[in-house]
Amino acid sequence: MKIHDLLHQPVVIWGTGREGRAAAQWLARLGHANPLVFLDEASGPSQIEGLAATHHVARGTEEMRAELAKARYVIKSPGVSLYHPLIQDAKARGLVVTSLLSLWAQEPSSARTILVTGTKGKSTTASLLAHALNALGHRTILAGNIGLPVTQVQDANAAFRVIEVSSYQAADFDGMADIALVTCLYPEHLDWHGDLATYYKDKLHLLTCARLALATKQVQEAATSAGLELPSDIQIIDTTTAPEVPGHDYLSRAHNRSNVAAVLGVIACLEIDRQEALGAMADFRPLPHRQQELGEKNGVLYVNDSIATTPQSTIAAMQSYQGRPITLIAGGFDRGLDDAPLVQHILSQGLNALIVMGPSGQRLAQSIGQHPNAPSICMAQTMASAVELARRVTPSGGVVLLSPAAPSYGLFKDFEQRGLCFAREAGFQDAG
Repeated sequence: MKIHDLLHQPVVIWGTGREGRAAAQWLARLGHANPLVFLDEASGPSQIEGLAATHHVARGTEEMRAELAKARYVIKSPGVSLYHPLIQDAKARGLVVTSLLSLWAQEPSSARTILVTGTKGKSTTASLLAHALNALGHRTILAGNIGLPVTQVQDANAAFRVIEVSSYQAADFDGMADIALVTCLYPEHLDWHGDLATYYKDKLHLLTCARLALATKQVQEAATSAGLELPSDIQIIDTTTAPEVPGHDYLSRAHNRSNVAAVLGVIACLEIDRQEALGAMADFRPLPHRQQELGEKNGVLYVNDSIATTPQSTIAAMQSYQGRPITLIAGGFDRGLDDAPLVQHILSQGLNALIVMGPSGQRLAQSIGQHPNAPSICMAQTMASAVELARRVTPSGGVVLLSPAAPSYGLFKDFEQRGLCFAREAGFQDAG
């Protein structure tokens, strides 16, 4: 199905955020003249600023159900679960449920498309790949879950399109790419997918939507443990022998060496010289909110790792500063992820202090606090108080590490707002 099939049909767009707006704008550019209906469960205005006045938002379950009954196509935003009862009901009644990414993928292009997903590392891997390809003279666009809807880039003269794909987008993607890569699999987003096996299955679905499928050895092991099979012709990337990028401390960290290995795996498939690609990574600038070293104050290093929403990510951040007194600021929305690995790591490696926020922070404090070798634990209600507590207890030569191991919901709009707030309270303005 292509976007042009929808131009004269009754269409509803579920979601009023970045992708929902992008879908409406794309339809308008192509000549869709009919008023569009947006669906949104949250309360708010009935119209969307910046879009045609004829468009309106249906809110609440019954109003949404009524609009779905009149539609033929539903363009679903990534944040709306594929397993939402209204989505399941719509599909059972014959409505076609699609996404911006799936529609975009059906459009002809001379560029080769590379899809990148994974629980963690997908943004850095996708960005690093695009950076290396551009540096080597291959015009490459970077879009998708990284923050730029795919329909808002011009790829007429591009050689490659590197698209970061979330698990939400991967679950029902029905296009065909040239290459698909999965970087790693850990428990995450179980509230959207329902359970761990479904989350893994939805991620791995992307590998069936490409002419060439790649995954790391960790993905292979995680899939096997979940009873899932990978495509028989998949190429497995061994990240244990990943090379260092000369002179690049950030990319030489253990978790980023895995990302480098994944990029080089794609590079090999494109028949581009591996050493040239490695050299092209030398001036890669780390992405914000990912073990981002903001700077030092009074001999204390402040690190913004707000993107860390899983225990495994926080463990990786702690390992990067092993040997220095670490004051960890952690916690946020509690999705019920198993924090036992993080508890074990904290107890075995030690912390200068643990400052917790939100429901998951309370649970982490309870799990750690019952042990005799637990570090000093404080509860903070705001980022300002968390940073002030950290400032008081962290000695010169130490690290104040924001690595929450949890989403920001309920405390902040998103991980970016959380990271910017941390940077501001620590006295650093340029964190974006």
